Amino acid sequence: DEESWIKEKKLLVGSDDYGRDLTGVQNLKKKHKRLEAELGSHEPAIQAVQEAGEKLMDVSNLGVPEIEQRLKALNLAWSELKQLASTRGQKLDESHTYQQFLAKVEEEEAWISEKQQLLSVEDYGDTMAAVQGLLKKHDAFETDFQAHQDRCNHINQDGQKLVSEGNHHADSIHQRCQQLQAKLDHLAALAAKRKAKLVDNSAYLQF
Repeated sequence: DEESWIKEKKLLVGSDDYGRDLTGVQNLKKKHKRLEAELGSHEPAIQAVQEAGEKLMDVSNLGVPEIEQRLKALNLAWSELKQLASTRGQKLDESHTYQQFLAKVEEEEAWISEKQQLLSVEDYGDTMAAVQGLLKKHDAFETDFQAHQDRCNHINQDGQKLVSEGNHHADSIHQRCQQLQAKLDHLAALAAKRKAKLVDNSAYLQF
């Protein structure tokens, strides 16, 4: 019957699994699309039950309060189901955007940790030519770093926008933005330290 069909679907749309990664979310979105199509094609059946109930009440006085109550309950359950489905659809969209945001954050964090290792190397050149070569490399890094800082600023702005739009992953987004900024600041400090040592070494070798 319609009531148990609605109950079964309510369990599906009441799930709080919104995917743990981009692929997971995409699969859940596909499933949800199928469910929404199923709800759409089921609407006429619900309407038919309503109409049959109303007809029954027109022709007979028997059990009218009970029929009325059942119809009311069915109506309520159906609109709750549609509301739940709509909310789940919205949250899946938010999760999709969140996973795309995370992918960008992780890409930048991977770049930062790779450069962190390079900047921690204790080689400052033992000849003038070697130091010049390392300084040139460092300049190239700084140009690259500027581009990545701009990218991280954009990511942070996107994150703030998601938070202000009320994305249900807001806490995590806020945390990841702060974490990314802290890693950037740390890299900037390492870069400044290495540059200073290279310049010192260059002056020392010239002397």
